[in-house]
Amino acid sequence: MSRVALSVEGLTENEFCKKVLTPFFRDYSIEMTPITVTTSKDKCGRKHKGGCINLDRIKSEIQRLLPSFDYVSTFYDFYGFNDRPTDDVDELEQIMFELFNDSKFIPYIQKYEFETLLFSKPEYYIEYFGDDKISKAMQEMIDKVLDIELINDSPQTAPHKRLEKLFELQHESYDKVFHGEGIACDIGIETIRANAKRFNGWVEKIINLAQ
Repeated sequence: MSRVALSVEGLTENEFCKKVLTPFFRDYSIEMTPITVTTSKDKCGRKHKGGCINLDRIKSEIQRLLPSFDYVSTFYDFYGFNDRPTDDVDELEQIMFELFNDSKFIPYIQKYEFETLLFSKPEYYIEYFGDDKISKAMQEMIDKVLDIELINDSPQTAPHKRLEKLFELQHESYDKVFHGEGIACDIGIETIRANAKRFNGWVEKIINLAQ
């Protein structure tokens, strides 16, 4: 059994790993453990976790994890990455890798954020809400870009912002933690993989670690 630490930026990604990724990878003899980045301390020295990802913070975090696991990977949102030296996701991952130049480290950044994956199955929302209002609006967004991982214009129209507006059509509020992990679990990782090529590329890298 290969032990993989997954450094995540917040509770949503942590829950996604525990409920969706970890059970999936166990079938490949991989035990994935999510660990939320410690990002700050208060005046009493208590640690706070989540958000505010940058190169300095993840450097100390990954250095701490590498000796304790067979491999270390990451699951950070591109929009959650502060002071990033490039706007190219692939280049940013390469910069992260070069901080350590260690084959045990497999950096991954979600383009553009976790909520992208929740666009994998528009028809799911017909059953969820009891009508096709959201699924039709979501499909129109997807048709414009052809790739759900390209659903993005700016931080103001990022996937989670779009989901918030879509949920408002049903007079509901999108809750990142509650809805995020729950919808991803219902949609299923195989459907997500089939519709998110970049994400699937990372999944395959992790699967190959056990071979």
